[in-house]
Amino acid sequence: MKDFIESVMQDDRVWKWVKVDGIKKENFGYQESEIYYTNTHGFVMFRPSTPTMYEVHICMLKGAKGVDSFFLDCLEKMRQKGTRKFLGTIGEWNTSALKLALRCGFVEEGRISKAYLRDGVYRSMVMMGRE
Repeated sequence: MKDFIESVMQDDRVWKWVKVDGIKKENFGYQESEIYYTNTHGFVMFRPSTPTMYEVHICMLKGAKGVDSFFLDCLEKMRQKGTRKFLGTIGEWNTSALKLALRCGFVEEGRISKAYLRDGVYRSMVMMGRE
């Protein structure tokens, strides 16, 4: 699983959406402490923030089918494990991820200005939440 997750994370089609200045894609990798759910096109990763709140990241190759239903299934699996709140931190430029989050019941809960340096410009982080 580790090799598959890293291959998706570091794929040029994915990297163009998540890259920020100063981070090399080779350093973007599998983390043993996270929870992953995979399908043939990518994965959803959950990072604990508190015992009942998880930060969620989705990483899918371009052209993946059934992303919404896969993502919702992953959220349900985590809900069954006791998760009450999900948090997505999304770069404001990643319109595909923002639209996916909205379609899957997330709402914008705030923004952190100048959170990312991308292509020499400071950009905001959009905080998306779902209970």
